[in-house]
Amino acid sequence: MKTIREIFEKNAGENRATLITFISCGDPNLPFTEKLVKTVCAAGADIVELGVPFSDPMADGATIQAASQRALAGGATLKKVVEMAGGLRRGGVENPFVLFSYYNPIFKLGLENSAKLSRENGINAWLSVDVPLEESGEISGVLVENGIDLIPLAAPTSGLERVRKISESGSGFLYYVTVAGVTGARKSLPETFAKRLAEVRKVSVLPVAAGFGISSPEMAHAAAQSADAVVVGSRLVDLAFTTYLEKGEDAALKAAGDFVASLASAVRRD
Repeated sequence: MKTIREIFEKNAGENRATLITFISCGDPNLPFTEKLVKTVCAAGADIVELGVPFSDPMADGATIQAASQRALAGGATLKKVVEMAGGLRRGGVENPFVLFSYYNPIFKLGLENSAKLSRENGINAWLSVDVPLEESGEISGVLVENGIDLIPLAAPTSGLERVRKISESGSGFLYYVTVAGVTGARKSLPETFAKRLAEVRKVSVLPVAAGFGISSPEMAHAAAQSADAVVVGSRLVDLAFTTYLEKGEDAALKAAGDFVASLASAVRRD
């Protein structure tokens, strides 16, 4: 199993950004998700965020909200998602997995139990989008005991001193939200993106991943010039489900693989 640190160091040496893809687990079912994870890893995704469905995903836009509802209706849970990750590990997938979850499912399953289960099933890191800096200490100690990174999250409205403190509170990488708002595909990056990323990278003690809104190879390429990693989520979630609905599983996997391959080529720097 590869570590997050190893991935970032390798890609930095090759003058390319790390490609992180987000998958809404259980949409429309977990067997498809398992195949999708294998597909995106084979196509060039370096790290995969395994999105745990939640009934009130307040940081997410319409695409992931709808995907979460479909996944919940299909019976997906935090425990099942983590156990799916274990199956992928046993099947030979070595890419780092980031468990992307709101805190409620973790609290319901139990913090210590969730961390132990994650370690046993090859989860490398957690990203809990609704746990702010001031409360992150409640989970960081348990994760350290289990050898799991806590990915901190910074917003475009965060002052640089706060960004520094946020980065110091976690490990793995800093997830920088590129826009003020929820997840969802957008047509362009903010005009101040490059300047802001330079400022964030200067104060962060961790590599910086840029996410929220990046939806095309062109945007990924532009983001890769400034960020250590590029995160693509909503566009991939929408493409996979829409194609699955219209043309079936095989077509959906091919479409997702082709899209991720185009992103993997795009994050190579000029």
